[in-house]
Amino acid sequence: MVKRFSFLFIVFILIVSVMAGCSSQAGNGTTTGKNSTKDTLTIGIPDAPVYMDPQIQATLASYRVTTQIFDRLVALDDDMKIVPALADSWEVENETTTVFHLHKGVKFHNGEEMKAEDVKFSLERAIASAGVNYNYLIIKDIIIVDDYTIKIVTKQPFNALLYRLSLDAAAIISKKAATSDKDFNKHPIGAGPYKFVSWDLGGDVVLEAFPDYYKGEPKIKKLIFKHIPEAINRSIGLETGEIDLAYDLAITDLDKVKKNKNLKLEEVTSTTVNYLGFNTKKPNLDDVRVRKAIAYALNTKDIIDIVFNGTATPAHNTMLPPSLSGSVPDTIKYDYNLDKAKSLLAEAGHPNGFKTTLWVPDTQVLKSAAEVVQGQLSKIGIDVEIKLMQSGTFYSSTGKGEHDLFFMTKTSIDPDSMLRAIYHSEAFGLSGNRSFWATKEVDAMLDKASQTTDPDEAKKLYAEVQKIVADQVPVIPIAIEHLNAGMQSKVNGFGLYPGKTHYIYGTHFGK
Repeated sequence: MVKRFSFLFIVFILIVSVMAGCSSQAGNGTTTGKNSTKDTLTIGIPDAPVYMDPQIQATLASYRVTTQIFDRLVALDDDMKIVPALADSWEVENETTTVFHLHKGVKFHNGEEMKAEDVKFSLERAIASAGVNYNYLIIKDIIIVDDYTIKIVTKQPFNALLYRLSLDAAAIISKKAATSDKDFNKHPIGAGPYKFVSWDLGGDVVLEAFPDYYKGEPKIKKLIFKHIPEAINRSIGLETGEIDLAYDLAITDLDKVKKNKNLKLEEVTSTTVNYLGFNTKKPNLDDVRVRKAIAYALNTKDIIDIVFNGTATPAHNTMLPPSLSGSVPDTIKYDYNLDKAKSLLAEAGHPNGFKTTLWVPDTQVLKSAAEVVQGQLSKIGIDVEIKLMQSGTFYSSTGKGEHDLFFMTKTSIDPDSMLRAIYHSEAFGLSGNRSFWATKEVDAMLDKASQTTDPDEAKKLYAEVQKIVADQVPVIPIAIEHLNAGMQSKVNGFGLYPGKTHYIYGTHFGK
């Protein structure tokens, strides 16, 4: 009997020891012992990144990852104010020349020190890239003064230069890495807080903290971006603890997150506008009467109620959100009016409507919006076939003008970058103007507004542009998104950036 008891006691001790050993380790290398801390942040993202090279094409899904790898000369904080980054300071030498003084001792992830030649190389690379260059064509010259001083000269006075340089497309990359590696997109080297580790076919990306980051090593040592397309699955991942932070939760899940004592929610109004666009080079859609008919046929309130559960701000016929200077809502109104829509279609020679296609990237919100638009346009006889496609394919194909109707979003940080991307001739295609609509008059107004040093004159010009484009309807602004992110209650220091890319540096676990 004693022997049997001794045997069972030994077995019990072994089981307890094994369990204790297992419980001291959590997933992803995270430890939960008394003297250990969690060091991996797993982030649920709705869209897989398309590129790791920030200068191939401007896509939000990519920039949400690459903004952790690369820094810019200047940055925007969560209040949308310009702050120093890789440049410690700058001064305006004259109306076309700005001098930047670089932070000394900045290291790239390959150990090389960042110098003025890397800045010149990076910005010239952005200017040469059709996918991002519309924001940088204003730059005439980039002059190296010394290793830590550089001048940027614009073709004309340009009041939005600092905003442009804060964009992810203006990321400063290692010249040595980019010129020696033929596939820099798969091995990106920046000077940001996190280094690239891996990127799998499913879209998941792993980054690790860069110990030599010039602002100090990040507190969180590893980032895992997990591609989770369905919003409900991102919410479930939070509830089960599989993920620590989730972007863009479904509106219907927000209350559930708020009520969960283990979770918390952050919310902010974005500068992102959801819009329906027309390829004005295609038959039927090249007729402004058809475009106006579609505008009158859309019930934007229903779109917001159904797609956003009522949690979005109506765009009021302008691509400029109220938070951007120069926004002028409802210069021309298209109140829901099916009779007016049918009358315009008949006048354009389509009394019974016509067939067309609506191209949409494969995201839950845009897919839902497309389905609502499809139903609404059927009421005036327009038969819409929805073409849902992977985001990379969508951006590439619409950039080439292969589409008819399209539904997408545009995020911006200043009026020039928003209006120029949507309406200027220099932004045709990949750079943003997928409606392929522009006039010399609007081009000239946008150019003049960007060059003036008089804010009131710029506002007047932007107001006139908004009136013209509202009348010609190359796109129909629908709604301004409200951003949200759910997270475990122990995640602190994270802030939602209205521009949607969200900077992880500064985020940490615990108090």
